[in-house]
Amino acid sequence: MKKITFLFITLISLNSFSQAVFEDDFENETADATTFANWTSTDSDGDGNYWEVADVAAYAAENAPYHPMTGLAADSDSWEGSGFNPDNFLTTSSAIDLYGVSGTTVQFMVGSYQINGTYTDDLYSVYLSTSNDPADIINETPITTRFVTEDAACDIEDGSNSAAIVSVDASQYDGQMVYLTFRHYDTYDMNSVLIDNVIVGSNLGTEDVTIENFKYFLDNNNQLNISSNNVFKNIYVYSILGKQVINQDLNNSSEIINLSNLSKGIYIARFVCENSSEKSVKIVLN
Repeated sequence: MKKITFLFITLISLNSFSQAVFEDDFENETADATTFANWTSTDSDGDGNYWEVADVAAYAAENAPYHPMTGLAADSDSWEGSGFNPDNFLTTSSAIDLYGVSGTTVQFMVGSYQINGTYTDDLYSVYLSTSNDPADIINETPITTRFVTEDAACDIEDGSNSAAIVSVDASQYDGQMVYLTFRHYDTYDMNSVLIDNVIVGSNLGTEDVTIENFKYFLDNNNQLNISSNNVFKNIYVYSILGKQVINQDLNNSSEIINLSNLSKGIYIARFVCENSSEKSVKIVLN
């Protein structure tokens, strides 16, 4: 929980779902516990650090009075007195039934203890998968991979922008039985990933998070061709281990991205458009 101070207020409210099939705000948990009522916490790298229950309200009362997280939350750290590199999985204990669900969306609040805009590059991925085994989950394509600071700048001293709501299109999983996983990994000596107010449901009432008419293909020269009805803003490419290898600004609805300098293997490409819609796909370089 590194360094702290104070300033002004931002109100954050959750978007409404027309149908919610899974919700958890962690308020029925016990502070500092590493076991959860609805989740399995796995310390995959065996360093003794797990996802745990954080009392963000108690922290905020002393250090960041307008932190958007107002109670308990799930917390995975990469710093606790000293730096370390976690590989922690938080997976729903039971599969989520998406039978009859159309337009599946995963929504959650993500944040950090930080309030001075530093040590915020904790990396995490979100998965939906038919298996709850971490060994299988890491071979799935995440529905998103991002740094905490991409959504929450964590740079106002009262904590008012130290968390933000993220909504991710997961409609490709409509009709399936799936486990939801948050994975914190490939990070050293930053701070934390805080997760709260998790909802899996259909058809967000206030926004469309799907890139319209998204198309892509990889040509024989490993040039990634993408197009959509929306203007692309960024592309982020990650190795299968979660290491970011490309972070490139874009500004057209049709783009060609050169991947020929990357080694052969599996990568996750995440596209973000100007209207905040996004899409993640698996890319195989031969």
